Amino acid sequence: MATVLLCDDELMNRKVASKILNTEGFEVVEAHNGQEAIKILQNTKIDMILMDLMMPVMDGYEATSIIKSNNETSAIPLIVISALSDKEAIIKALELGADDYLTKPFDLTDFRLRVKNAIKMGSFQNMLKDKKALLEFEVNEKTKKLQDALIEVQNNEKDIINILSKTAEFRDNETSAHTVRVGDMAALMASKYGWDEESVELMRLAAPMHDMGKVGIADNILLKPGKLDEEEFSIMKKHALIGHSILSQKETPLLKLAAEIAYTHHEKYDGSGYPRGLNADNIPLSGAIVALVDVFDALLSVRPYKKPFSLEQTLEIIKSGSNSHFNPELVALFLENLDEVIKIRKRLSDA
Repeated sequence: MATVLLCDDELMNRKVASKILNTEGFEVVEAHNGQEAIKILQNTKIDMILMDLMMPVMDGYEATSIIKSNNETSAIPLIVISALSDKEAIIKALELGADDYLTKPFDLTDFRLRVKNAIKMGSFQNMLKDKKALLEFEVNEKTKKLQDALIEVQNNEKDIINILSKTAEFRDNETSAHTVRVGDMAALMASKYGWDEESVELMRLAAPMHDMGKVGIADNILLKPGKLDEEEFSIMKKHALIGHSILSQKETPLLKLAAEIAYTHHEKYDGSGYPRGLNADNIPLSGAIVALVDVFDALLSVRPYKKPFSLEQTLEIIKSGSNSHFNPELVALFLENLDEVIKIRKRLSDA
């Protein structure tokens, strides 16, 4: 049974309207003014409102405005009651959000039809509201599942990257700590350069893959304790191409960045690097950053073919390589943040 809130300060009007509504099978809740009507709406489920305009305490205009501006009650059909000659009052009420109007004295047929239509309209609006809520719920659920699936794929991709990084480490004389340090130092540089948080994290994950291509280099060259001859070095240089080939099989943001770094981290600012002899700003920033931090960390690290350089010697090599091996802007940025770089080395020291 639908419930109608009848708001009118005149007892006779309420009696006439209530009798008609009861006869039509509606339950009636009465209010003497707009303030009472709003209190009733806070605690009672109402399907339609009949609102007189001229009342004490709070008139129908103010009550209609409050009801129609509240998300909880705005969808309830509201019919204003006014005198036949009071067109301006009716227009004002409709502008405040009233859905329809009835004139006094009531025409029985008109009254019944308008109330029934209002009830139907309210039911239809509630049905649409429920369907919308259900649709939003289903969309949110599916969106959450897609997000969960995406996170799982991303986590799996990170796991694969870590496995590949360790595979490259086992084939080389470098330690796991070196590749992790390169990742953290490269991320620091990217952050200082102004990359957004997501791109910085991609750099942290992708940079350790810079030497992935060494898995395709023969042991007698890769693990040679002494200096490589010209032919051996020519073969060694192929690891940049091999790494790019391995990592560019899929076009995900992480693998795309890792492939770019593998391909370009041996390019030099003056164009004397490999594999393509890129120079200056033609070298992707990702490759230029990793070229710098990789050399810095490698110079400070122990290798079978060399002892570690001192920090002073290493910095001198970095500075002298500015504008030839390394991007001068990056060298300046690196030196400005040297304290943070050193902290990374200490935190991730070789065990």
